[in-house]
Amino acid sequence: MSEVRLLVGGREYTVGCAAGEEAHITRLGEMVDAKLQQLGGNLTARDAQNLLFAALLLADELDEQRRTAPDTGEVRQAIAEREDEIERLRAAHQDAEVDAAATRAELEGLRKELEDLKGSGAAGSPAPDLFRDPDLAPALERFADLLENCAEKLESKTGAP
Repeated sequence: MSEVRLLVGGREYTVGCAAGEEAHITRLGEMVDAKLQQLGGNLTARDAQNLLFAALLLADELDEQRRTAPDTGEVRQAIAEREDEIERLRAAHQDAEVDAAATRAELEGLRKELEDLKGSGAAGSPAPDLFRDPDLAPALERFADLLENCAEKLESKTGAP
């Protein structure tokens, strides 16, 4: 057990405390002394009554702080809700990262497939874009007519109905 000497209201007091608590007790004694000094000219000749008034002032301040402080249960509930929200957001972020990785892999596969298609043209040159050729449709129609004529001639020579 340790002892601390406090100067409160111009008088010295010796107070016992647990080892390691000396600085804390000294700080509390300074707070009581500050309250006594606030009383100033209202001090009486009796030390006990002056200390009582200082203690009442400190108790009043403590009571006010406790009444205006948020309820710890409400604060804990709000913290728990925020932690749940953070966890949900982390899970959603992780899911989004997995989806993004899958999309990147699919995109890379499509790029490779496109490169393979482009590379299948003659002598390594890209294949012509046949679907954008304006002469393609009329040429295909002429080819279809020729095929029909050939089919009709073959059918007439073989006697097929």
